Amino acid sequence: MSATQRILKIVEPAIFGHRWITLAILLLITAFLGWKAAQLEPNAGWLKMVPKEHPYMDTFLDYYDEFGGANRILVAIRNKEGDIYQPDFMEKLRKLTDDVFFIPGVQRERVSSMFTPNILYVEVQPTGLSGSTVVPADYAPTEEMMKQLRSNVAKANIVGRLVSEDQQAAMVVAELLERDPVTGKAIDYTEVGRKLEDIRAKYEDGSTTVHVIGFAKVVHDMTEASTEVVIFFAVTLLFTGLLLWLYVGSFLLGMLPLVCSVAAVVWEMGLLSLVGFGLDPFAILVPFLVLAVSVSHGVQYVNAWAAEVALGLSSYRASLATFRRLAIPGTIALITDTAGFLTIYLINIDVIREMSLNAAFGIAAIIVTNKALMPILLTVTPVRDPEEFQRKQERRNALFDGVWRFIAKHFTRTPVAVATLAVGGVVLVWSLYTYPSLKIGTVGEGVPELRPDSRFNQDARFIARNFGIALDQLNVIAETEEDACIKYELMAEVDRFAWHMKNLPEVRETMTLMDLSKLAYAGLSEGRLNAQVVPRNQYALSQATALVPTSSGMLNDKCSALNIFLFTKDHAAESIKTVVNAIKDYKAKEQATDRIDFRLASGNVGVMAATNEVVEDKEIEIVLWVYAVVLLFLWLSFRTFSGVICVALPLSLVSISAYGVMATLGIGMKVATLPVIALAVGIGVDYGIYIYAQLADGLRRGLSLEEAYYQTLRKTGKAVVFTGVALGLGVSTWLFSKLQFQADMGIMLVYMFTANMFGAILVLPALARFFSKEELKHAGQDLMAGASEAEEQGYNGK
Repeated sequence: MSATQRILKIVEPAIFGHRWITLAILLLITAFLGWKAAQLEPNAGWLKMVPKEHPYMDTFLDYYDEFGGANRILVAIRNKEGDIYQPDFMEKLRKLTDDVFFIPGVQRERVSSMFTPNILYVEVQPTGLSGSTVVPADYAPTEEMMKQLRSNVAKANIVGRLVSEDQQAAMVVAELLERDPVTGKAIDYTEVGRKLEDIRAKYEDGSTTVHVIGFAKVVHDMTEASTEVVIFFAVTLLFTGLLLWLYVGSFLLGMLPLVCSVAAVVWEMGLLSLVGFGLDPFAILVPFLVLAVSVSHGVQYVNAWAAEVALGLSSYRASLATFRRLAIPGTIALITDTAGFLTIYLINIDVIREMSLNAAFGIAAIIVTNKALMPILLTVTPVRDPEEFQRKQERRNALFDGVWRFIAKHFTRTPVAVATLAVGGVVLVWSLYTYPSLKIGTVGEGVPELRPDSRFNQDARFIARNFGIALDQLNVIAETEEDACIKYELMAEVDRFAWHMKNLPEVRETMTLMDLSKLAYAGLSEGRLNAQVVPRNQYALSQATALVPTSSGMLNDKCSALNIFLFTKDHAAESIKTVVNAIKDYKAKEQATDRIDFRLASGNVGVMAATNEVVEDKEIEIVLWVYAVVLLFLWLSFRTFSGVICVALPLSLVSISAYGVMATLGIGMKVATLPVIALAVGIGVDYGIYIYAQLADGLRRGLSLEEAYYQTLRKTGKAVVFTGVALGLGVSTWLFSKLQFQADMGIMLVYMFTANMFGAILVLPALARFFSKEELKHAGQDLMAGASEAEEQGYNGK
C-alpha cells in the first residue's frame, strides 16, 4: 500500500464516513473563529515598521529616551492673506499649539512652536546678553506685540524651521510615544489622525490653510481607505462568483468554492485574533491572496466533481473519487505555499513577520475548508436530472476543445517547444538586464503608501517647499567624552562634520548644538559677525554651550552625546544611500579625531536607511529560501528531475520577470512590496502541481504526450485558465485604490497571476517535450495513487 493510500485510509472515514459529525464540528469552529474575527482591530505601529536588529536601530533605541524617536507629526498653518504677524492668525497658532500639545500620546516636553517655552532667542543689550522665549509671558494679541514677535523670530533663528521662509506660515512640531504614559496602552494612530483632522477642520477657513504630515496621519489615511478595501473585497467576491456561475453552469456549484473561500478568510482572521494580533494596514493583501488561492483549489475540485457526475456517478461517489484524485496533490501544493510564506518570517521586521504568519494561517485554513468542508458539501449537492447535467457538461467541455487540442498539438511538438523556450529566454535576459535599475526603497515624492495627489502628499510638498525642515530627518549621534561641550577639539569636529554634510546636494539643512552656541558666542561678543565661530577658549565655549538646554534635544545631560540633525531634501532611496555613504566616507577619511564616533542613525530617514539596507540584503535571500522550500516539496511530491524542472522553471521565470516589471514601472522594492513576489509564488505552485500531476497520470495510463496533455487541459487546465483570468480581473480593481502601495501590489499580482497561468499552460508542456515518456510518467505515482479507485469502501452514504 502506497503512502498516499495509507493517508487516504485514515482521512477518508473522518470526512466521508462521519461527514455529518465532521460538518457540525467545522461549522462550529467557523462560527467561533468568525466571532473572533469580528473582534479584530487595526493594529498599526511605527516600531513594527523598523528592523530592530539593524545597527542603526541600536543607535535609535539607545538614545530614544534622551533624544526621542522619529515618529513626528508636523502641523503647518498658513495665512493666505499676508504674513503670520496678524493678531487673528497668532491666536489661531496659539490655540493650535495647545490642541496639538494635548493630543493623547504626544511627548509634551518635545512639542515645539513659536509659543512653546523651549524656543528661545538671545540678543545683545547695552547692559549685556539677554534672552527670553520668542513669545513673551505677557503675550497679548496686539499690534505692538506683533512687532515684537517679528523681531524675536529673527533673533531666534527659527525661520525655515518653525516659521516659513516667506513668513506666511508657522509650524508646530510634536513627537509621539509608542505607548500612552497614562494608560500604558499602545498609541492608537487612527485616533491621533482623527484628532489631527479635527484640528484641521477647526482652524482651516477662507483665510487659513492647515497642512498635516506624520506617520500617524499616514496610518489614519490608510485606515480611512479601508472602507474602500472592503468594497474592493466585495466587488472581487461578486465578480468571482459571477464568473464561477458562468464557468460551472450552476449557481449552487459556482457558490460552493466562494463559500469555502470566504470560510478560509474567516478562519484566517479568527486565528489572527486568537493569537493576539491585529490587522496591520500593510497586510490588507493577505485576505485577497487567501481568497485567490482558495478559489484556485475550489475551482479544480468542483470542475473534477462535475466531470465525475457527468460520467454517471452520484454526488457522493463523485466527491469521493474527486477527493482521491486531488486531495493529496492539492494538500501538498498548499503545504508548499505555507512553508514558502513562512520563509519571509526570516526578515526581522514585525509587520512582515505578521504578514508571514497571517498568510500561513490562511493557507492552513484552506487545507481544511477545501479538502474537508467542500467534499462534504458536494456529497449532498443535488443533481436533479443527471442525464441533462451530463449533456450540459459535455457541451461545456466541447466549448473550448479546439483551443485545448491546438495547444496540446503544437506546444508538445519540438519546433514550437523550442520557440516557446526561446521566448522565455528572451524574457529572462530582459529581466536580468533591467534588474540593476530596480530601486530599493521609495521611488518618487511623498510617502509611497498614498497617491501622489493625496492630501497628505500635497501637504508634504507644501512643507518641503516652505520650510528648511520637513518630515525627512536623519539624526547622527556624536558619541564622545563627558563634558565634551567645553572641549574645543570635539566641538570643532562636530561643527566641521555638520558643515561637510550641509554641502551635500541631498541635504537641505543641518542643525547642531554648535549652530546655537555660535550665535550665543556672537551675542556675548557684542554681536560681531566674525564671532560666530566655535570659541577656542574653554571658558568661552562653556558659557556659549551652557545657553542651550538639554530640552532642546541636541545634547544629553552629561554632554557625552550630541544629536546632529540632517534635514534631507527627500527620502528617495538614492538620496538616503548617498547621504549615508557620505557619512561613512567622512568617518573613514575626513574625521580628525578618534575621540568622537558619529553613529548612524536616528530620525525617520535613519529608519528608512536601515529598512532599505535590510530589504536590499534580504531580497534575494528570501526568494532563494522560498524556492528552496518549493524545490524540496516538488521533489518529495514527484521524486523525478522532470517533475521539479517542469514546475519550477516557469515559476522562477515569472518571479524573475516580475523584478523587470517593477523596474520598468518604477515600483520600488520596500517593506510593502517585498513579500508580494514570495506570496504570489504560491499561486504558480498550485497551477504547476495540478497540471503536472494530471499529465503524468495520463502518461501512466498509456496516452501519448499530446493526448495526455489534451486530457489534462480539458480536466485541469481549463480550471487554471479560469482561475488566472478571474483572479487577474478581480485584483485589477486595486488599480483604482486611493492607496498607492495597494495599486502597486495590484499591478504585480495581476501580472503574476496571469503570467503563472501562461507558464503552466504553455511553458510546462514545452519543457516536458524534452523529457522521455518513461521519465515523465513516473513522476508523482504516489501522489495520484488514489485516483484510480472510483468505488466507495463502506462509508455512510454508500
